[in-house]
Amino acid sequence: MPNRPADYLRVVNAITEQIDSGELAPGDKLPTYAQLAEQYKVSVSTAQAALRILRDRGLVEGQQGKGTFVADRATKSSSG
Repeated sequence: MPNRPADYLRVVNAITEQIDSGELAPGDKLPTYAQLAEQYKVSVSTAQAALRILRDRGLVEGQQGKGTFVADRATKSSSG
């Protein structure tokens, strides 16, 4: 039986899938850390870690005081 992925990876994968499928479009605002934690049944720090990874991958962008939004990947070059 395969191991269950770490909680933060579960959140990363779920949001990545929503972005790739178009369910979340560029410019869409993501839920707050607390809302993500509740939605995915994880801690707030786990939700923060997941969004940090998504930012590092260029999938989302944080705007101070406004929230986290889906990045516009059409303007970014993809190398993989």
